[in-house]
Amino acid sequence: MSSKSLRYKLEAATALPLLGLFRLMGLHRASAFSGSLLRFLGPKVGVTRRARNNIERVLPHLSADEVDSIIADMWENIGRTLAEYAHLDAFSAPGNEDLIRVKGLDRLAALKDQGAMLVSGHFANWELMPLAVHQNGYEGGEIYRHANNPTVNEWIIKLRSRAIHPVQIPKGPKGARDVIRIVRNKGFICMLVDQKMNDGVEATLFGRKAMTPSTPGSMATRYGIPIMPVTIRRTDGVHFEQEFHDPIFADPDADPHQETLRITQRLNDFIEAEIRANTAQWLWLHNRWPAET
Repeated sequence: MSSKSLRYKLEAATALPLLGLFRLMGLHRASAFSGSLLRFLGPKVGVTRRARNNIERVLPHLSADEVDSIIADMWENIGRTLAEYAHLDAFSAPGNEDLIRVKGLDRLAALKDQGAMLVSGHFANWELMPLAVHQNGYEGGEIYRHANNPTVNEWIIKLRSRAIHPVQIPKGPKGARDVIRIVRNKGFICMLVDQKMNDGVEATLFGRKAMTPSTPGSMATRYGIPIMPVTIRRTDGVHFEQEFHDPIFADPDADPHQETLRITQRLNDFIEAEIRANTAQWLWLHNRWPAET
């Protein structure tokens, strides 16, 4: 057995029983406990240096105390989100409609005959973003990034497909055919676009160069599908507010490459605005910018 395989087995042997414990604790208690735990432990781990560097580079006006506060709040949100994996089905359970307040469903309904690509970032509990799409009867799917640990990845896919959206599409060439099929059938694709993608296109985020997923822009220019930004915010404990925003349309007369770049930049501007408005609920741990910028 390789060291990597052993590590994956140990990770799964730790993570899955922990999620079972969170399940036994109930949604509210598990989320609060895990949030408090990571609020205390998270700032002490090495990866926090990346979050601190990211914040200090793009928000240099903040004081050291303000940066520390954002980092603590970020870790609390991560802790809550991890515990909420054990309760994803609770967010669609009868009687729990008040957990997610959804705004802008009229904008979504206006695209029912066109379909759309719905884009967001790693804010609040990002796993919940596709739920309202599926609950309101819109066919489509959710693009996911494969977790490094195959056992954990399989568990998460099964959980998402049961509790959030039944159609799970892997990012990359393997899932590209499914994405194109859904787009051609006027369906709705959910995707997170705030992580670094080396095979994407260069755009700016906080005035800094950042390799960015080009799929939404290229799909819009090639197939005419609208791109709809979506926000989700944690308002209190396990309560959230989600909003579907005005869609972005490609100009059919524009140069396809330039139009892809324009839409990609529009989406980065949207992500940046939401980070500024909701700073502590973004996942600052991403290696989002090149080291030299």
